[in-house]
Amino acid sequence: MRNQNQVTPMPNTSRIGLPLAHLSDKTINDYAKNLWQMRKNKLSKTALVFMAIANQPGIRTNEVRPLANDCSNVPSLVDDINKKIMNKGLMIIRMEPVGVAPNEAFHHWYLVEAPIMQVPVEMAVNDPIQ
Repeated sequence: MRNQNQVTPMPNTSRIGLPLAHLSDKTINDYAKNLWQMRKNKLSKTALVFMAIANQPGIRTNEVRPLANDCSNVPSLVDDINKKIMNKGLMIIRMEPVGVAPNEAFHHWYLVEAPIMQVPVEMAVNDPIQ
């Protein structure tokens, strides 16, 4: 069995193909507070996932979870985050590490600068029609 504390090799950031985004702490906090609703006067899990990835480029999935109130599905929240930040020229991407067997816990996440796109946020299939 592999030692969980062993360092996972970081993927080369030149493979990403887009420049890494470097946001100020104020910008990260503003996006987190304004793009996602607060829950019981606390940031939502989605906002916490965004902040963790924006503050620590290359963070692994298993490192994001405890920073986001034990979020169980980081990739799903990243999809939701991308819908909100793509019109600001940002995007979160997932990179697989080098030399490691496929495992969800070892993906690395990066906030990158991307071409500005307007992404419509549509209703879910089970939303009631009013």
